[in-house]
Amino acid sequence: MRESPALVIVSIDTEEDNWYRSRQDVTVQNIGNLRRLAGFFDRLGVRPTYFTTYPVAVDSRAADVMREVCGGGRGELAAHLHPWNTPPLIEAFIPRHSMLKNLPAELQLAKLQHLTAALEEAFEFRPTAFRAGRYGLGPETVAALLRCGYRVDSSVAPFVNLEPVDDGPSFVGAPMVPYRLAPDRDIREPAPNGKLVEIPMSYGFSRRLLEARPGRWLYLPGLAHRTGLLKRIALSPEQSSTRDMLTLSRRLLEQGVRHLQLFWHSPSLMPGLGHCRTAADVDRLYSSVEAYLEGLARMTSLTFVTVSEAASLLPQDMQSQPAAKSAAC
Repeated sequence: MRESPALVIVSIDTEEDNWYRSRQDVTVQNIGNLRRLAGFFDRLGVRPTYFTTYPVAVDSRAADVMREVCGGGRGELAAHLHPWNTPPLIEAFIPRHSMLKNLPAELQLAKLQHLTAALEEAFEFRPTAFRAGRYGLGPETVAALLRCGYRVDSSVAPFVNLEPVDDGPSFVGAPMVPYRLAPDRDIREPAPNGKLVEIPMSYGFSRRLLEARPGRWLYLPGLAHRTGLLKRIALSPEQSSTRDMLTLSRRLLEQGVRHLQLFWHSPSLMPGLGHCRTAADVDRLYSSVEAYLEGLARMTSLTFVTVSEAASLLPQDMQSQPAAKSAAC
């Protein structure tokens, strides 16, 4: 289908058991299931990126697991910030504050500093890649990331508008390909001289849209998605079928996107947590991932990379590159 291989990123939001936001009785039992996942990845040749939260970093048993599954180059350790349980916990515990971008700039920075220090202490490694919890990225978050030495972000979900969800960000109009971020620009707007590389998550639609010019999609009102004329698809086994994920991958590759990012949450690896209620649900998640990767390999040649490797390999020149100019959430 294409001459150069697609770069495939597999990222796991590696976080506490508490699917509903909590500051009390926070547990991390699901992290033990990463051992099974790491064996699965080894068999498939996947080197994942683990976006890791503060509660995981400060739990000694969970940290032991993380060192095991990331050791020897098996995967990349990255940062994942849940503001509601990352110190300092001085803000009111309200839904709007679950979006990092809604906190004062100095508090965003302080929380990121605490998370970074906890990860560095636990793993003797300072991460340089980041994902905001609930994708709550804003320009002041970009500034904090740069101050803390981060070089890669992967919080942008093209086509998704989270403004109605606790005043989250809108990613409608964001590029579908890597681009550069700067604190003085909207997070959807490429900054040619920005020092933070954005590796967007993989979202798209079930059918290809008519093109205004090469590499561009015509504006499509949100009504088309809401009425079922188009189905928005996430490249995630928690949200989409294998068939839909392969459809999305084909559409993105046809649009000139060179990376595909498959993503889900670590709690879904444990029955009763996340998106999996039973052990059979967990097994189905594994089967879906394997079937997707097998189907993708039949579609195109591919290379597995971590998110930071993707940032170093993919261009961040947005001229003539596709952007997500389509429907809102």
